[in-house]
Amino acid sequence: MFIQSLKSKPVDSEVSFLAWVAYRPRCLGKVCFLDVVDSTGIIQVVVETTALEKQGDWTTIRSLLPESSVTIRGILTPQMDSSPNSMTTEVHAKSITVISMASKTLHPAIRCSLERLAPEHAPRILAKPHLYLRNPVSINIGKFRAEVLRSVRQWFYSHAFLELSAPLMTASTLYEPNSALTIGNLVKGNKPTMFLSQCAGFYLEAAAHAHERVYNLGPSFRNESRTNRHLMEYWHIKAEIASGTLDDIISLVEIFLRDIRNDVEASGTPLTSSLAAIFPPAFQLPFPRITYLEAQAYLSRLDPEIEFGQNISGKQERQLTEHFCKEGLSPLWITHKPRQLEPFPYSIHPTDLRLTMTADLVAPNGYGEICGVAEKSYRLSDLDERLQEKRKTGAEEYQWVRELREFGMVPHVAFGMGLERLLRWWIGARHVKDTIPFPRVFGRIPLP
Repeated sequence: MFIQSLKSKPVDSEVSFLAWVAYRPRCLGKVCFLDVVDSTGIIQVVVETTALEKQGDWTTIRSLLPESSVTIRGILTPQMDSSPNSMTTEVHAKSITVISMASKTLHPAIRCSLERLAPEHAPRILAKPHLYLRNPVSINIGKFRAEVLRSVRQWFYSHAFLELSAPLMTASTLYEPNSALTIGNLVKGNKPTMFLSQCAGFYLEAAAHAHERVYNLGPSFRNESRTNRHLMEYWHIKAEIASGTLDDIISLVEIFLRDIRNDVEASGTPLTSSLAAIFPPAFQLPFPRITYLEAQAYLSRLDPEIEFGQNISGKQERQLTEHFCKEGLSPLWITHKPRQLEPFPYSIHPTDLRLTMTADLVAPNGYGEICGVAEKSYRLSDLDERLQEKRKTGAEEYQWVRELREFGMVPHVAFGMGLERLLRWWIGARHVKDTIPFPRVFGRIPLP
């Protein structure tokens, strides 16, 4: 029986349930007050020495440390200090059986309110995620993450996408090898031959020519940055369609986000105010859209040193959303990024050869890029031009990617979205590591 289900039980009924001790017992004379929890909530247990069936349990109960697991049997009773309009219940214990006695304590306490934690607590929490998963905030984030994943899969299913299982070990990096995590015992000479996947894009590209509409939901690995929106291992929502244009994939992503947002809100999954939740209001489609050149023109008025070809920084992304988005609530598309910034499979702009047929979706309020979309090169000559530009001509690991262009490849489009970035935006988390159960952050050997 879960604690949440106790609310549906009639008062004065006998209940029995398993729970964990949230805090040290508060004992006054011959009465102890015990707060116990599970994933569904918290309830107070009143322990009176005269009501216990085994008087010898009294000493054990008084010495319980937080996180001790117990089985409680007792009578569900109205809480004495409850008002008639907000009646709550407590359990008057007949017996408390200790399943496992906690022998250690942590600071900050595992069940403490995370919004009160100072930044200096973060390293301690990061070092023991297997324990702080029990924190009420972490529990709510875990439920919300699971609900988003359910909604994402349901959306793809209802829109005729096939889920593809893509390999996590690959010789073909989409981005530069210096940002890839290598598999150390698979080397040729001193050169790594296998990497952990940076992206499932190449495999989805192949599968789209078998199934037309495919997606992958799985981890990607990159060693590229140390910011509050990067992880070495994160979950990637990837999709590929064997038809369409840049405008088509932009529209699809907007519908995807609108539908997922509405579905998750309707599910009633609890969000947590302790992370200053800012779950966005209903989206108005289409989202505002500017080109990279328009973004550069605006930013150059703020900083004359802005030059063509530079990446747009996090600070600049915020300036752009505040200027181009009404009330700063909507995300903003920035289209047609320079070719030197984009990987080789992405198509070149047909009339401005400096640019690509790509777009990034930037979330408001400083949450930054959450999604990228692109038209993909489908002619072998175009791909070879880009391979030469990226100094990858003749690379053995890309010959199979070239070969796809020799067997009837068609114009196709794709999008990739970081799940943790989306969650960070929707719940107002300070760092993407707060949105994943076991974060892998840069410069830290993970344990566990």
